[in-house]
Amino acid sequence: MGEGNGFVPLVAVDDLPPDLRAQWEATSRPGLQDFQRLMANAPDFFRSFSELNGKLRADNHLGPRTTELVRLAVARTTRCQVCMAGRSPSAVEAGLTEEMVAEIGGDAPSHLTPAEQAAVNFASKLATDHLTISEADKAALRRHFDAEQVIELALFSVLCLVGRFTMLVGLEEGSCPV
Repeated sequence: MGEGNGFVPLVAVDDLPPDLRAQWEATSRPGLQDFQRLMANAPDFFRSFSELNGKLRADNHLGPRTTELVRLAVARTTRCQVCMAGRSPSAVEAGLTEEMVAEIGGDAPSHLTPAEQAAVNFASKLATDHLTISEADKAALRRHFDAEQVIELALFSVLCLVGRFTMLVGLEEGSCPV
């Protein structure tokens, strides 16, 4: 268990509110536990963030595999070890493989569907430099996703940028498969 870099302190485990303590105890990954301790500095905002994240991640029209690929694409841009280390069980059940994850950001992905490629490309560009999203990128999205799905993809991508802050405060994950 780390302590970050001191920019924003981690809340002591014994000082976590009961609901966040239960969440911390149910988490097996040390980096994710540290994230919970960090966010416990603003418990009400963290609860709201967690609720929104859960809804956007699980209750969307993108499917679990595309959603997880988008999350991991944004995590690659933020270089967040905590974000990159996890895998959604529902995405794995839907066929997500480490070969697919390794292709994120590659030039010629062979394991991703054209829709997944379009979503990953869009999320990566939105997370790094939105001005690089071209008309061709937009057309690729429109070929595979309706307007509601594009909105879900954009909002979820933006929410995943919390990894930038995670890196800024120095949180790490002990093991990262990518």
